[in-house]
Amino acid sequence: MNTLRMLYTTPYKATCRRLLGLATALIVVGADAAPRRLACLSETGQSSARYWSEQAKNNRNFGNFDKANQFEQNAAYCEASEYGRKVVVTFDAGPNAVDIQSADFQLYTICGFEGGDIIPAKINMAEDTYTVSYYHNYYRMMRYFHIDRDSLAAGFVDQRDFQCRFESYDLSDKLM
Repeated sequence: MNTLRMLYTTPYKATCRRLLGLATALIVVGADAAPRRLACLSETGQSSARYWSEQAKNNRNFGNFDKANQFEQNAAYCEASEYGRKVVVTFDAGPNAVDIQSADFQLYTICGFEGGDIIPAKINMAEDTYTVSYYHNYYRMMRYFHIDRDSLAAGFVDQRDFQCRFESYDLSDKLM
C-alpha cells in the first residue's frame, strides 16, 4: 500500500511544485514589470473655451481675423471637452525600478485637439517628487514636468496647475 501511494504521489508532488513555481514566477514578474500610468488634467474644457473666446475677441479687435476664426474654432471644440490640457506619463514601477528610468510622455493641448504623440522621456523618482524630463522639438530645449508625490499636483517650472491620478494600464495600449 505504501509503495502504491509513493508511486502515485511522487509525480503529483513534482507537478504541483512545478506549477507552484511557475505561478510564483508569473506573479513576481507581473509585479516587477507592472507599468504605471499617471494622467494629469489641467483646467476644465469650459474654462479653456472661455480663454479661447477671449483670445478670439482680442484678435478680432486688432484685425487678426484669421487668428480670431481659429481661436473661435478652438473655443467651440473645448466646450464639450473634459479638460483643457492633459499629460500622460507611463513608466515602470516595481521593486527593481531605479531612481531614473525611461518613460513615455504625452501632452494633449487645446482640449485634446492637438498633441498626444508619445515622446521618449526620463523620469526621476525622488522622495517627494516625480520629475519627467523630455526634449521639446519645437522649442529645441529640455522641458521638465514636476509631480508632487503626496498631493499629485503637477506642472511645468513652479506652477502646479495640473491634478494627477494613477490610472490602470493595459499592456495592449502600448501596441497601438
